[in-house]
Amino acid sequence: MGDEAISVSGYNEASYKMLRLHESQRRISFVNQDLLTFYPELGGYGFNIKITELGNLRQEVWGKLDEKNKKKLTKWRKLVDSFLEYKPIHEIKSIVVMEGEKKQKTVNKENFKALREILELTHSYINELLEAAGYSTFTMDDDDGDPYN
Repeated sequence: MGDEAISVSGYNEASYKMLRLHESQRRISFVNQDLLTFYPELGGYGFNIKITELGNLRQEVWGKLDEKNKKKLTKWRKLVDSFLEYKPIHEIKSIVVMEGEKKQKTVNKENFKALREILELTHSYINELLEAAGYSTFTMDDDDGDPYN
């Protein structure tokens, strides 16, 4: 390659990252109104959408984290996964009616309450990490006065 130089791109993904963060936060806010509702436009129950969007937020901040915070976030993710495996929100019960046996989906309120709390704590922690990484503030650190580069 010798004397060949690589030209530096003027493209910066910062605005797209901010858009992704905004959209994830917007979807979380939307489903927070009722985490037990099925949102066909989003393709799932509110709590599942929130879990997905928290994962998206986690991935956006991941590159800025130290090992301690990466391990802590990984533990939160594993906690949510394990919780849903062992403490399901929806339970299928068979009930006997005049026509025979009928399956009925019910919500385990105790499990749901605990999951909602876990998700709320996870969201708060991720928001703290986003704040610490500077994603919630507009700073101008460059000498040229351009905050996007």
